[in-house]
Amino acid sequence: MLISLYIKHFGLIDEAEIVFGPGLNVLTGETGAGKSIVLEALQVALGFRVQTELIRTGRDRALVQATFDIARLPGVRDRMLQYGLETGEDEPDLLILSREINRQGRNPCRVNGRIVNLGVYREIAGLLVDLHGQHDQQSLLLADKQMQMLDRYGGAGVLDLLRDTEKAYRQWRKYLHLKEKITSGGRERQQRMDMIKYQMEEIDAARLSGEDEEELRQRRDMLANAERISSLTEQVLVSIHKGANRTPAAVDLLGEAKNSLDELCRYIPGLTSARENIFSALCLVEETARELASYQENLEIDPRELNYIEERLALIDRLKKKYGASIPDILDHREQIAVELEQLKAMETDAAGIDEQVNKSADQYFTLARQLEAGRQKAATGLEQAIERELKDLAMSNVQFAVRLTTSEPGPRGQNAVEFLISPNPGEPLRPLSKSASGGELSRVMLALKSILAAADEINTLVFDEVDAGIGGRTLQAVAGKLDQLSQAKQILCVTHAAAVAACANKHFLINKLADSQKTVTTISLLENEERIKELSRMLGGDRESTALYHHARNLLLRSSEN
Repeated sequence: MLISLYIKHFGLIDEAEIVFGPGLNVLTGETGAGKSIVLEALQVALGFRVQTELIRTGRDRALVQATFDIARLPGVRDRMLQYGLETGEDEPDLLILSREINRQGRNPCRVNGRIVNLGVYREIAGLLVDLHGQHDQQSLLLADKQMQMLDRYGGAGVLDLLRDTEKAYRQWRKYLHLKEKITSGGRERQQRMDMIKYQMEEIDAARLSGEDEEELRQRRDMLANAERISSLTEQVLVSIHKGANRTPAAVDLLGEAKNSLDELCRYIPGLTSARENIFSALCLVEETARELASYQENLEIDPRELNYIEERLALIDRLKKKYGASIPDILDHREQIAVELEQLKAMETDAAGIDEQVNKSADQYFTLARQLEAGRQKAATGLEQAIERELKDLAMSNVQFAVRLTTSEPGPRGQNAVEFLISPNPGEPLRPLSKSASGGELSRVMLALKSILAAADEINTLVFDEVDAGIGGRTLQAVAGKLDQLSQAKQILCVTHAAAVAACANKHFLINKLADSQKTVTTISLLENEERIKELSRMLGGDRESTALYHHARNLLLRSSEN
């Protein structure tokens, strides 16, 4: 049950909270007062599309928050647990849906204070409220909508068969597509297999496993510059160790400096660290000389190795242009096409057995589709009788209603097309609802369907937006009575212009628009006693101060409270 709706900076509403009750809750007011804004706020709170234009002028963001009692909604609890959402410890039966709208386009959704994605938010909200707006009345004329209602009336048995049929249909289509791919792509498949084999052979022939391209390039650079390397090595050795002509080597000069510092340290002990530094430098130079001499001695210049490395690098570059940006990428490509080759080979093997899989999945689908059709036929008979009973209560005593089930092309929802037929008056043939029903009749058919389906649904809050549009007189009184009857089992929220409906309400809210030179504001107030009678007088079409209308409105309210 919807406990309350909090609205802030939304449309013309600065801030308001509507506390609803069980039974029938009505919202009334002058045309243009803002009744639609309240319903739009509820829709946004339930995850419907939102427009930033609905944010109050001069504000950066708006907030809508709906609080529900889910004590009698185990399905909602199960779905919340599925997504790791918990109810509060202090109030475990409360569920709070809140949604913020801001001009930057980021509209966070929260379930009990925890941010969730819009898909999860909508899924949970869809289990809480059944909204019947004015556009839903026209959707009743659509074949898909009629089939959905028939399936809902069929209950768990039909809905389970529908899920199984959808699953079987997808499986059947999958095998049909695979068969088409196998049978129609034989030539292209063989060409692809030949191409893959050629690529694998080319990569395998290169023997790239364990190869390091960077090491090859370093070795190539060293061999290509071997003479220059040898010359530079000799120059360094002459400078630091061998010496040349009359120029002493660095190691000799450091040795002389060390000997002089040894003697100096006998006179100046503080120079010990300087002597150690010179000694360290001498050791490093000697070590460097030994390393360079060893490298020079082992340096080999082999033109054949250089040619081999150049060819390897050229081969790697060619393969990189075809198969990847590096050796690992080339090898990864080889693994991928090897997997593809196995799949293509498997398809050739599967070609022999694909017909069996197609036939088996088709048999399963058509068996389920027939079972689904039988379930729908049974549900159709029950729905026809139930709707005729409901419509008789709604001042359509001579109505005939039928559900026509015909065979259609196989699809995920089975092999049926559904069409609702109606004959509102005696002697008239049954015709499709879309071609026969007037606006008022269509409203009553929708109300009848909602009443019937509500008994089968866990959802216990129904919202009607002007379900009484286009109806008057005794018919309007019948609609009011039906809403009142439905409110005994479900919570009803109803926007209405009809005093007969408003008089039946357990709670009556007035939507009013106030304007001054600065701004326009929509307010929401709960009417009681005298104020409620005055509003009913206005709705009856007269002056609030009219004594006759006042007494008529009061009597209307008294009669409704007695029923």
